[in-house]
Amino acid sequence: MAKQWREIYLDGFYLYILAAILNASGVPYALTFLRRTNGALSRRAERLAGAHVPSVMALTYAFNERRSVERDRTFTTVDLVRRWMWHNSVRTAVLVVGTVIGAMAVAMDAY
Repeated sequence: MAKQWREIYLDGFYLYILAAILNASGVPYALTFLRRTNGALSRRAERLAGAHVPSVMALTYAFNERRSVERDRTFTTVDLVRRWMWHNSVRTAVLVVGTVIGAMAVAMDAY
């Protein structure tokens, strides 16, 4: 009986850990994979709409990086937005999977 409870406990524990890792991965994903595209889009937006507020991290964290400048020169605005949409879709899918796994862990704890 104790062995069965231990297995059930560990299953729930591992599900909680997996859910936490997946849900916490959204910010690192954005800061690594979306970084160049966000920087290129920020550069493009400044050229089209005017100067940005320099204290806003979301607009400046990758603005002058070499890879952002290269991506800004290489891709059209439509290509950049498509890349952003794809990366954002991947990030959203990972967060949804993490939420579903967390909900499964909670449901398992209820029984």
